[in-house]
Amino acid sequence: MERSLKLRCSGCGHWNRVKVNKIFLEQPSSEPKVKVFIPMYEPLETYCKKCGNIIGEPKELIRIWKI
Repeated sequence: MERSLKLRCSGCGHWNRVKVNKIFLEQPSSEPKVKVFIPMYEPLETYCKKCGNIIGEPKELIRIWKI
């Protein structure tokens, strides 16, 4: 599933809209009948549009944490 995320560049601080593929990975659970899926994102665009720094590697998965 192709989506768009807003990621901040660590170099210049510019917010970029990055196209990503959303992937669900199965996580092992202690109960046999329960399946746990974690959403992860694989970036398709990997560089900052303003400064050109690399934001993410193409095969590197990104996980979003809520604070």
